[in-house]
Amino acid sequence: MTLLKPYLIIIKSLLFYLFDSMALLKAPSPQQNELELVLLIRQDAIGDFVMWLDTAKEYRNIFPPDKYKIVLAGNKIWCDLAEELPYWDEILLVDVKQFKTFSRYRWDFLRKVRNLGVQISIQPTFSREFYHGDALVQASGALRKVSSAGDMANRNWLKKFIADSWHTELILASTEPLTELERNAEFFSGFQPKKYLPSYPKMEVSESWEIQELNLEKFYVLSLGADKSYREWEVDSYAEIAKSIFEKTEWIGIICGTEKESHLGEQIQKICDVPLENYAGRTTLTQLAWLLAKSKILISNETGTAHIASAVGTPTVCILGGGHFGRFAPYPALPGQTNYFNTVFHKMPCYGCNWDCVFSFKKGEPAPCIANVSVEAVWKEVEKTIEDGVKLTEARKTISANTSDFSEIYDENLK
Repeated sequence: MTLLKPYLIIIKSLLFYLFDSMALLKAPSPQQNELELVLLIRQDAIGDFVMWLDTAKEYRNIFPPDKYKIVLAGNKIWCDLAEELPYWDEILLVDVKQFKTFSRYRWDFLRKVRNLGVQISIQPTFSREFYHGDALVQASGALRKVSSAGDMANRNWLKKFIADSWHTELILASTEPLTELERNAEFFSGFQPKKYLPSYPKMEVSESWEIQELNLEKFYVLSLGADKSYREWEVDSYAEIAKSIFEKTEWIGIICGTEKESHLGEQIQKICDVPLENYAGRTTLTQLAWLLAKSKILISNETGTAHIASAVGTPTVCILGGGHFGRFAPYPALPGQTNYFNTVFHKMPCYGCNWDCVFSFKKGEPAPCIANVSVEAVWKEVEKTIEDGVKLTEARKTISANTSDFSEIYDENLK
């Protein structure tokens, strides 16, 4: 089967190419719009979306609302959060799993995009996906179709050859390893004439996102799940951290995650005798952002939750594996900016494997790069983060008592 896989991928790619071509062959004529229509295309996961916000906000400055209408074609898993942001005028929700099928859904969605009357389509994603973002660029029928030249992580040379021909512009990407924040800045610098420097993503939280029944003054959050089980730190290890936090602070722990991860919350509640409330599967994405903003600290696997917490200004301790090490985390050092995203990892020679692990381990177990992260190492970072937070709070109280203007003092100078 392994030997046949490359050929099966080629056949699948060609079948999707034919399917999409037929769907668009007799699509309705593009509608006429009063404003020029710009289509932004992001189909990746929650963390990718949050890290993109640093440059996403800038497209509104290039395409002002009196002349342009910005439509975001976004992954439905994060669209309720995107709908709260002022950077676009309309959102097209894409069910990514259903879209990657030979289905009426895909057929109709491609024709819907063609009918929009797009003038400019933009796909900033570095690791482009043939069946998703590239297909939407083609469907847009825009006069100007721009994407990143990207890498080969999600495609072969056939996919690259076909999809590149659908574009009018490909923004060159450095062959040097860069973080996702730097990749987004690189693309934006290539899209418009001025060099753009990366910043940590920031997100304002509305009180309308509040979880009404949660009336805790001081709490911390645990995010126990990940998109794959081999990227999850052991629940027993999280339980040890929860005990240590309670002993030090007496804070209550809140468990967050998806409905599918609720069982992890139940597991840790059974083995841990400190106060823990299981909110996995009980919050929307906006409620999760509010929860994280109110939290004292988040301890998490590398997930979108960790990126949201950092964006809302909550200190985050992330247990990091080696699959994508250096791309999505750790964050780069950016002068003059406060980095809330802290990582704990066990460096191994195989880092950068794209999660194609060279080791054998049982199904349901974490990969060695995750399993080898010790409770002691995580607690050391958590304890330091808690103590820094206490110092920062005390410093702010002192400053506010002595001066009415401390806007120029950076958080890092208060620690």
